[in-house]
This record gives sequence, C-alpha cells and structure tokens, in this order.
Amino acid sequence: MAVSAFILVDVTGDHTKIASKTITRIEGVKKVYPITGPHDLIIHIETDTFEEINELVLSKIRSVDGIMKTSTAIVINL
Repeated sequence: MAVSAFILVDVTGDHTKIASKTITRIEGVKKVYPITGPHDLIIHIETDTFEEINELVLSKIRSVDGIMKTSTAIVINL
C-alpha cells in the first residue's frame, strides 16, 4: 500500500518558481502547488514506505536551493 504525505515548504527570497520546477522533477512527487499564507509551496508525495518518505524529504526536497523549512503531514487511514 502506498504512503502519501503533504509537505508545507518555506522558500527563501524569490526562489519559489525555480524550487517548484526542481521539486516537480523528483521521483515520488505527485504535485507541487504554490500557495498563499505562511508557507510558499505544498507538495503531494507518494512512496511505498515511510523510510522512502524520510529519504525523499531529508535528502532530496530539503536539498533544493532556496528551501528553508519543511513540515510533513503523513496521510492516515481512519
């Protein structure tokens, strides 16, 4: 069963557009949305395991130029 999560992202300066384009090309990223409010982007990701979410967020998304902070919400089944 796939594991889905949404990641709220804060981007520094005027890096939002280029960060969005870069993140879109990362495997496991389903969609990137620019948003209003206290955050700049929201990312929908889907992986096979929780460990892959960890790798995706810590090693790939957070390494994108301009990313200052992320907050991850894993989708749960009720």
